[in-house]
Amino acid sequence: MILNIILLSFSSAIWGFGFIATRWTFQVFDPFWSNALRFSLAALLSIPFLLYKKSFWRKKNILKKAMLSSVFLLGTLLFQTLGLTSTTVAKSGFITTLYSLFIPLTMMAFTGKKYRGTFWGLIFMALVGMALMCNLEVKDLNKGDFLTLLCAISAAFHIMYIGIVASEIPSAIEFNFLQNIFVAIFSVIIALIFKGPVDLTPLADYHSDAVKGLLFLGVISSLISFTIQVVAQKKIPAHIAGLIFLMESPFAALFGYLVLKELLNPLNLLGAFLIIMSVLLVPVFGREVTTLKRAPEEL
Repeated sequence: MILNIILLSFSSAIWGFGFIATRWTFQVFDPFWSNALRFSLAALLSIPFLLYKKSFWRKKNILKKAMLSSVFLLGTLLFQTLGLTSTTVAKSGFITTLYSLFIPLTMMAFTGKKYRGTFWGLIFMALVGMALMCNLEVKDLNKGDFLTLLCAISAAFHIMYIGIVASEIPSAIEFNFLQNIFVAIFSVIIALIFKGPVDLTPLADYHSDAVKGLLFLGVISSLISFTIQVVAQKKIPAHIAGLIFLMESPFAALFGYLVLKELLNPLNLLGAFLIIMSVLLVPVFGREVTTLKRAPEEL
């Protein structure tokens, strides 16, 4: 378990820096085309590998699995982007992380699992940490907050779906590469509908922050980090993965300080500490997190 926790934490660190890279792309591109170009780059890099392997055609339902996974992933990104147009960054950051709560609640409803108090304690600690990190003020809820809630729900289904199909996927690389291709196709279509054609001339400046951001998001975040997620979730349950992914926020804050010189106040630091502690305690309570409800005849 510890190795896979490290892998998921590494993915969270990559996504944490992804906030910096995304901000770089926003210097030139709007959020719709930032996502579309990011996944288009990932798709273009994926195609030669997939054509060389030529094995995904023979693997049962991998195309369908990758397409469905891409819908959840795209929904996460799209609803968060749309939500940010009318809500605050603080509320968006907190509402998005509610996926960590939605996952066990959904699993309880549909799989009959029961979660121990130790796990709920870790979730509560992490969410309090997120509220402190985001300087959360719950007031004036609006349409953007509702869209961000849909983002959290979509993120929860993406993590749960990966957890369900991970053990059935022979090649995590092929699965994720196909997922990126589908997200790219859908993202470009949506960007064209909402924003129209994009001017690609800024990409000629290879030394610009926007290009560096797209390279990081397309190669490191989309191709490498999502592949690591599929590999690790072969062994890590979805509810634990959802908790570990909250590490993305402390990493984002760390990189924000190192790269953008953004400072955290004492409450922000306390929040980051609580999130980190909740993840560090997973190996301690990991074997005691869940238990199946007893069958009716055993009650």
